[in-house]
Amino acid sequence: MKSKKIIAGVLCVTLTAGFAGCDNTKKDREAIGKIIDACADAFKEDDAEAFLELTDWDEDDKSYQQVENAMNSDFEGDDYYRDCYSLIFDSIEIDYDIEDIEFKGDKASISVKYEVLDWNDVNFKVNDLYLPYKDAIEDEKDTISIKGKIDFKLVDGEWKITKITNLDELFSFNGLIIEPDFVPTPAPDPTESQPTVPDPTETQPTETQPVTTEPTGTSETTAYSDSFEKTMRAFKTVLEQNRDAIQLTEVTFGINAVGFYDLDGNGLPELYFISDDGNEYSASLHVYEYNEYAGEAIEVVTSPEIITQGQASSYIIYATDKELIVTYTYGESYFLHVSTDMYALGEREGGIHKWDLCETFAREIISDYDPETDTETVTKVFYHNAKNYTEDEYMPTMKGFTERTVMTLGRHYVLSSNDPEYGLMSKPSNGMLGYGLAIDYVESGI
Repeated sequence: MKSKKIIAGVLCVTLTAGFAGCDNTKKDREAIGKIIDACADAFKEDDAEAFLELTDWDEDDKSYQQVENAMNSDFEGDDYYRDCYSLIFDSIEIDYDIEDIEFKGDKASISVKYEVLDWNDVNFKVNDLYLPYKDAIEDEKDTISIKGKIDFKLVDGEWKITKITNLDELFSFNGLIIEPDFVPTPAPDPTESQPTVPDPTETQPTETQPVTTEPTGTSETTAYSDSFEKTMRAFKTVLEQNRDAIQLTEVTFGINAVGFYDLDGNGLPELYFISDDGNEYSASLHVYEYNEYAGEAIEVVTSPEIITQGQASSYIIYATDKELIVTYTYGESYFLHVSTDMYALGEREGGIHKWDLCETFAREIISDYDPETDTETVTKVFYHNAKNYTEDEYMPTMKGFTERTVMTLGRHYVLSSNDPEYGLMSKPSNGMLGYGLAIDYVESGI
C-alpha cells in the first residue's frame, strides 16, 4: 500500500503540470494569468513579436499572419500616424477572472472581455489632409467591450496560447486611419514637361493640333500645353458643385473622399470622389474625366452605394492598366455580403474613354454560432453576374485582379489573409484626400 502511494507521488511530480489530481491547478492558473497579462501588455505596446512568443503558432499559421498584419503598422517614419494607432492600442485592457479558467488535461480555456477605446465614436475632422486624429483620439474617453476566448495548451512544460478569438473585431480600427501616402505635387510647368503646341481654347482640336505619344499602359496620350490647367479648372467646378455631398460623406463615414489618378493613361488625371446619395445612409463613387472637345469634366463611372451605414460596410477601389475594380461590403458580422464590380476601359467615344461595367461578383459569408457547443459553422456562397459560382472559380478571379493591380485608389477595408484581395496590401497606394486639400491641389494647377 505504501509503495502505491510512493508511485502516485512520483507520477504527480513527473507528469506535466496542469493535470487534475496533482494539486497544481493554482500554479497553472497563476501561470496562465501571467500569460494573459503579458498578452495585454503586448497589445498595449502594439508589439506583435512579444505577443507571438506567447503562442505555439508558426509563421505559416493564419493566426500568426493575422497578428503580424494587424500590429506593428508601418508608416515609414511618420511618427504622427504611428502615435494615432499607439493611443488606441495603449487603451486595450483584458478583463478576466482567473477562477474562470477551465482545464481539460493539458489544455485550458478562459472567456475574457477586451476593453478598448471607442474609436467609432472619435470625432474625426476630415476636411483637411493634416487630420487632427491624435487630438480627437486623446479627447475620447469612452470604451467598448468585446467578448473573446483564449485557449491554451502545455508545450514542453509551458502554457502557450493556441487560439484567441475576435482579434479581427478588436483590431478593426487598424487600417482605417489612412496615412497620406500620396500627396499631389503642384501642376507641371507646361513649357518644360509638355510640347508647345497651338492653344486650342478658341476652337475644337483638329487632327494636326494634338501631340500624341504612346504611353506605358492602355491608350494613346493627347495633350495640349494648357490641358492640365483646363483639367484642373473643370475639376474645381465639379468639386464645388458636389462640396456639400462630399463633406457630408467625410463627416458621416470618417473618410477622405477625393482622389486624382490617371486611369486611362492619357497623361491627365481623372477625378474620383465618394459623395452622399442624399439620404445620409449611403454614398457612391463618381469618376470624372476632362473632355477636351466639350471643355468640361464628364462623369464616366458611377458605382452606387459603395459604402453604407452599417457594421460591416467598407470598400476598396483599385485599378489595373485596363480595369477599374470596386469591392464593397454590407451586412453584419454573422452575415457578410461582399460585392465586386469590374469596369473595363473601352475605346474613345466623343473625346472621352468609355468605361463599361462588364462583370459583377459576390461572396456571402454566413456564420452560425452555437453557444452550447461553442462551435461556429461558416457557409460561403459565390456569384458571378448574379448566377451561382464555385469557390474554385471565384477565388482565382479575385486574386487575378489583385495580382495585376497597378494602384490601390482608396481603401476603407480591414483586409485579412483570408481575403482574396489581401495581395493589395503590397501594391502601391494612391491615398485619397480631404475636400479642402483637393481644392488646394486643383487650384495649384490653375
